[in-house]
Amino acid sequence: MNRRELIAGIGSVGVLGGAGTVLVRGLPSFDNGESETDDGEDDRNPLEVETIDAEGSEAGTFAVPTDGVTTIMFFTTGCGNCQAQMPRLADAREELVDKHGDRVQFLSATYQTPDTLPEADLREWWTTHSGNWNVGYDSGLAGSYGVVGFPVTIVVDTDGEKHWEETGVQSTDKIVGAVESVLETETFDDDSGEESTDESGDESTA
Repeated sequence: MNRRELIAGIGSVGVLGGAGTVLVRGLPSFDNGESETDDGEDDRNPLEVETIDAEGSEAGTFAVPTDGVTTIMFFTTGCGNCQAQMPRLADAREELVDKHGDRVQFLSATYQTPDTLPEADLREWWTTHSGNWNVGYDSGLAGSYGVVGFPVTIVVDTDGEKHWEETGVQSTDKIVGAVESVLETETFDDDSGEESTDESGDESTA
């Protein structure tokens, strides 16, 4: 079975039906047979995307989940809708970062491999379409979240749970709304060392 067939097989049972649907799931675990430690805490590894040196992106890896709410777009460079999605995603990122800072993270991951899409070609495409955040090669993230097709945009919380998924070109406002709805449920440490208050009014001190 090749990788495309594997992704399609996983996606057939995991794709969300539409906007507003929430998939509540734990972070997928690798085949090490471990999901919890003896004290009941999760012992699951983050999923990683190999990132490249490009505008807004550094060579290395991007691990999901992050300390922020993460928006991920899956794409291929030959997809016209993927190209059309880029400026909308860029505008959403600019608005969200201006309002929420590092509480939001962005990642774009191509289904293509370095063999079929050399890093130099990916970098050129990224620059042409005004990318300015982390970009790299997907090596299982899409399959782990049941994502099929392109462009697909998902929003993942700090626990690695997927809360939103849409296929096709999405408006800036729709992306911003999806991210902010997840942000409302999250609690972050502020600069003073105290945690911010969520909508329930609960707060705690670090």
